[in-house]
Amino acid sequence: MNFVNRLHDQRVHNRRVRVLSEQLAELIPQGARVIDIGCGDGLLAHLIKQKRPDIRIRGVDLLVRNQTHIPVEAFDGRLIPYADASFDVVTFVDVLHHTEDPMALLREAVRVSSKAIVIKDHICNGLLAGPTLRFMDWVGNAHHGVTLPYNYWPQWKWLEAFDTLGLTIEFWKKDLSLYPWPAGWVFGRSLHFAARLNLEAKPRKSSKPMFDAPLPGEGSKPDMVRIAQPDACCADAWEAAYLRFETPEQEIRKFTRRLVEVGAVRWPRDAEIVELFCGRGNGLNALSKLGFTRLAGVDLSASLLAQYTGPGKVYVSDCRKLPFDDRSKDIVIIQGGLHHLLTLPNDLEQTLSQGNRVLKNDGLFVVVEPWLTPFLSFVHAICRNSIAKRLSRKVDALATMIHYEQQTYEQWLTQSGAIINLLQKYFNADRCSFAWGKLIFVGRRKDGVHK
Repeated sequence: MNFVNRLHDQRVHNRRVRVLSEQLAELIPQGARVIDIGCGDGLLAHLIKQKRPDIRIRGVDLLVRNQTHIPVEAFDGRLIPYADASFDVVTFVDVLHHTEDPMALLREAVRVSSKAIVIKDHICNGLLAGPTLRFMDWVGNAHHGVTLPYNYWPQWKWLEAFDTLGLTIEFWKKDLSLYPWPAGWVFGRSLHFAARLNLEAKPRKSSKPMFDAPLPGEGSKPDMVRIAQPDACCADAWEAAYLRFETPEQEIRKFTRRLVEVGAVRWPRDAEIVELFCGRGNGLNALSKLGFTRLAGVDLSASLLAQYTGPGKVYVSDCRKLPFDDRSKDIVIIQGGLHHLLTLPNDLEQTLSQGNRVLKNDGLFVVVEPWLTPFLSFVHAICRNSIAKRLSRKVDALATMIHYEQQTYEQWLTQSGAIINLLQKYFNADRCSFAWGKLIFVGRRKDGVHK
């Protein structure tokens, strides 16, 4: 064993096992029967059991060691050798990235579990994420003879896999504090996650009649209520560019990533949520995939809302005059709609005031909007390049969208101070960050400020 391996075992391994046992123990339901896949010598599972004496835990591994801390059986790395629903919880701790086909093993976990799957693994996102993870894997495992396929997934692929398998995210955390300072700066970052995934069935799409007030000539559409006439902002050319900018599947993945980033996995699944400027409803679809069931959407474009086929009710309505009762919503979400408002600051204040009005006390207001950072300036330069637009349909679509919303878009980008002041007037900020061309604001309702 060389110096790097010794240093890892002495300074990293023991801390990692201790921290993980503390965090994962909290994710296991009371009295659960647990199977730990790829458990090694079972030390981590043993420490979890010490913290949670109410659970029963055993493991499987490709190679059963002579001495183990828990009962361990051999398996072939593909099929978990137990009957359907034999356990309440299946755990994978830094195992799936060692397999050639993580989906196959995840399907097996769904089969043998009756309640939940708990995963700790890596996210291959960010600067030099791949090389960093490969180095960590080699240092920690190569001298033990562990197979190293370096099969790291980006966050969107994890989320897509969970959705494909019908799993809902009950818990998601990336800041695991596994490494001592200063190693955490390099090897911690957002390269790790822990998640608890529930097997409860997701809500079925509605089969009831889809219009409370049908628009002329449109027949049966999603559960839609028309409160206002569509506005001139919903230009056909802009909508056409929006529809070709990304597929519904790509947009749902994007919105799901954002929701996870702003903490949606910690929100109550029965929360009353409304998304403003919801367009074709893919933000609502992302919320459904995360297990939320009490959803509504608001937009001025009836044609976009007609493309939504999810279980929520949608309203053709002006976000400056929302069709909801006072204190009726737990969460209001806006993803890329405020920069379409025609007049700032007046229209923005009306919209924020309405959000404040419909939110319950301490309700959440979540905003993701474009913001003039160096990255966004670079994107704008690309969109002005005729060669880039010819080479990329996505760049061309974005350039078209910016062209048709230029007045409101530039108005939004040049009034940053007034925008932040208004957000802070109506909501107490839990988070206000600016990065990669986006403003992310998460705030809680202030009392006594609704106009």
